[in-house]
Amino acid sequence: MALITLNRTSAVMMSQTLIKVALPDDIGPGEKLPTVWLLHGLGDDGTVWQRKVPVEQYAVDHHWAIVMPGFDRSFYMNMAYGSPYGDYLEKELLPAMRNLLPLAAAPAVNWLVGNSMGGYGALRLAFLHPRWFSAVAVMSAVADLNSVLPIMPDHEAVFGPDDQELPTAQLAALVANAERPAVHRLRFYQTVGADDGFRPANDALMKLLTTKYGLHIDYHVDPGTHSWRYWREHLPTVLDWLAAGRG
Repeated sequence: MALITLNRTSAVMMSQTLIKVALPDDIGPGEKLPTVWLLHGLGDDGTVWQRKVPVEQYAVDHHWAIVMPGFDRSFYMNMAYGSPYGDYLEKELLPAMRNLLPLAAAPAVNWLVGNSMGGYGALRLAFLHPRWFSAVAVMSAVADLNSVLPIMPDHEAVFGPDDQELPTAQLAALVANAERPAVHRLRFYQTVGADDGFRPANDALMKLLTTKYGLHIDYHVDPGTHSWRYWREHLPTVLDWLAAGRG
């Protein structure tokens, strides 16, 4: 197994970026690997996955690449007062990684996974570009951006003065403008702890996506809170779910 660190200068960000990638050892000549784009939560960075879970072993077990970029506290969008993380994600990161590493580009073998803020980011990217992926799985997602304002003193750095950009950044607004046939082809997995403070917003998002937009969500509420204990326990299940849907 291999865990590599990539430091590269981003043309979009105009700064150095750090990306962790877990790879299996036995990559055949010309082989292109299925890829999980694993997005971190608020207050973490791309290194958190290697520190909290056996991410290298997951790459070996499934024979996948697992890409773990760092997105600071940006919510995976262009910050009002900060860096253009949204453009970096949507325009640069994926093709850059595929140029550097043997990653498959086919949507059927590209999947989004994230926890907390990363769960929001995974759903955001899936709704903006549903043709790029075949599945998205989120754990304890920030399903309503209003829920993070009390715990995020720098929220205006992302959403602008008086959070003026927040309404259009809500997942409910993004799915309303998403390409319907392409979104309906996606597989969705959503899990949240029974005692997670974000559970009511997750319940509401699941209901909206299933009743108003007719999406099928593989939805799970299990014992737990908004914590790494919960995510450590559930990431293997998420990855197995992705693998089971490949056929």
